[in-house]
Amino acid sequence: MIAILGKDAPPDEALARRMLAAAPHRGERITLRTLGNCVLGVANRADLVSAAISSEGALIAAFSGRLDNGSELHRALTAAGAPPATTADADIVVAAHRAFGRDAPNRMRGAFAAIVTDGKTVWCFRDHIGFKPLFYRDDPRAFFAASEPRQIVVGAGLSEAPDLEVLEKMFFGRMESDTPAALKGVARLAQGTILRVSTEKGAALQRYWDPLSRVESARISADDVRARFLELLEQAVARSLTGKDIILLSGGLDSPAVAAYAAPDHRRRFGRPLGALSAVFPDLPSVDERPYIELVAERFGIELHTFRPSARQLDDVDEWCRRFGSPVPILSIPEVSDAYSRARQLGYDNVITGEFAEFVFGNPMHVMPHLLTRGRWLALANLLRVERWRGASARNLATQLLSTFVPGRPANWYLHWRGFDSPQRIPDWLDEHKVNEVPFRRDLLPSSRQRWRQLQLVGTEGATITLEADETCAAIAGVTIRRPMADIDLWEFFLSLPAEIKHPDLRFKILARGKLRGVLPDEILDRRGNTVFDDHIMKNLDYGTLKRLLVEPRHRMPAVDYERLAKRIEQRDLNRFDWFWARDLAGIHAFLNAW
Repeated sequence: MIAILGKDAPPDEALARRMLAAAPHRGERITLRTLGNCVLGVANRADLVSAAISSEGALIAAFSGRLDNGSELHRALTAAGAPPATTADADIVVAAHRAFGRDAPNRMRGAFAAIVTDGKTVWCFRDHIGFKPLFYRDDPRAFFAASEPRQIVVGAGLSEAPDLEVLEKMFFGRMESDTPAALKGVARLAQGTILRVSTEKGAALQRYWDPLSRVESARISADDVRARFLELLEQAVARSLTGKDIILLSGGLDSPAVAAYAAPDHRRRFGRPLGALSAVFPDLPSVDERPYIELVAERFGIELHTFRPSARQLDDVDEWCRRFGSPVPILSIPEVSDAYSRARQLGYDNVITGEFAEFVFGNPMHVMPHLLTRGRWLALANLLRVERWRGASARNLATQLLSTFVPGRPANWYLHWRGFDSPQRIPDWLDEHKVNEVPFRRDLLPSSRQRWRQLQLVGTEGATITLEADETCAAIAGVTIRRPMADIDLWEFFLSLPAEIKHPDLRFKILARGKLRGVLPDEILDRRGNTVFDDHIMKNLDYGTLKRLLVEPRHRMPAVDYERLAKRIEQRDLNRFDWFWARDLAGIHAFLNAW
C-alpha cells in the first residue's frame, strides 16, 4: 500500500507503480486511484488479496489488513444515516472517517493500516498495537506513505543509506515506537497514532488510543469476570477465522486456549476441522511438547501437522536484510518463515497464534506496592494471606513491600551490586557502561505508585520492528497472521480489571488459568513452569555465519570489542547471552555490508 500527496500538483502514477514494485512480494496486481493531488495504490498477489482501495467519491481510502468489526461498523453507520458505499473494508473506513473523524481508528478492530484522502489532505493510521506497518516521508514537494521503507526511498528518490543512529538504538534495545527506519530518511508511524498531512497546514501527529486511561477503570465483581473473559475470547477467535485457518499450536496455555474456541467454531462455520502446525523436538525431551499438543488436538478434533525445525536463526541473513531494508532484532526470521511457508504448502492462508497473551493478561510484579500506596488495605491483606498460604516467606513479602520506598536507580544499583540482575547478560566483549546507560530493571524507574500501572502497558507501546518484519515475512510466504489474544476488546477488558481481581496471587497468568478451568484439559492448566528452548538454541549456534560477519568486519559498532569477540567465536564458547547479542550484531553487519 502506498500514497503520494503532491504539494503543488497531482503526482505521477508511474512513480506510484515504481513504489509498489519496490516490494514485489506484495504482489503484481496493482490498483491505483487518484483524487485531487493524491494517488493511492495497493498491490495484491493472485492467490491472496490483503489490501484494497475504496470506491470513488469525495473521500477515498487505501486499506491493508482486515477490519474485524466491519459488519458491526457497517450497521452502526447505516443506522446513523451514513451508510458505506459497499460492505468492503475500505469503504467502511471512508464512511467511518466521515462520521467519526479522528475517533474512527479507535472504533476499528483488527490488524490494519489505512490512508484516507480528500485530494488535499491525507490521514494515515495503523492499528492499536502496530501489527500492520506504515512508513512515511514529508518532503517540500510531496508526502509519501507506504507499507515498507524501501517504497518510501523509491518514491522520494533517495539514495539508499543506513541510519547508523537507528542501528545503535536497535542493537542496545532503545528503539521507541516512532524511531525511524534503518534506511535513512524514512520515518515510522507509531502504533495507535493518526498522521494528518495537508498541502496547506503541514503534518501533525495525534494518538487515538490511550490504554493508560483504561487501567483499573472497570466496576466488575470477581464473579462476573469469567463470563466476560470467555465471551470476549470467543469473539476474538471468531473474528480471526477465514475458513482456511491453521493454528501454530504449542503445549502451553495461550494457543490451546485459542484452539479451544477456534476448533468448534471453524467446524460449525466451514464444515471442516481446524488445522494445527506444531514444532516437535523428539531428540530434545526438555523442549518437546508433543504429548500436550496431541492432547489438545485430540480433545478439540484438530487436524494436526508436526515438523522438526531445521532452520537456524542466521540462515540467509543477508538476503532477509535486503528484503526488509533493515536488520531485525530478537525475532528469528528463518524459523518464522519456515513455519509460515509450511502452512502455505499445506493449503492454508491464515495463520493463527496465541501470541501476546502474556501482555494481555498482565504482570503481577509491583502489585503489592500498588495496593499499599493506594491504601487498599483489605486487598493487600488478602494477597499477603494467599501468598503465605502458597508458601512465600515473610521475609520475601516484606522485601516486596519495602521496595515501595526505594527509588528506581538506587534499586538497580543494589541489584547489580548483589549480582541479582543477571550480570552474565552482558558479554565480556561489550562495554558494560554503555549497556547499562538504561538500567536493566526499567520497570523500577517510575515512582512506586506508578510501577504496576506502567507495567500493564507493556506490549501497547515501544518499537514495532519485529511485528513489521513478521508481517512482511508472512506476505512473502503468502499468508496472513492473526493473534486473537491481542484483540483490543479483550485487551482493554484485562487493562480495566482492578489489580486485586487481575492478580489473586503473584503467579503469572493465574487469573486466565483459573477461568479456563473446564475449557482446557487439566493437564494443560496444571503444567508447572514454561518450556525453555535454550537447548534447541544452543544446539544450533551458527559460528560459521558469526565468523563471516563479525571477524574483521567492514564497519564497527560502538562499545563492541571486536577482537575479544573474534577470539570467543574462534574458541566456540559463546553462552546464550553471548549468542543473543552476537546474533543481533551479525544482522546489523549483514545489513551494513550492502554499502
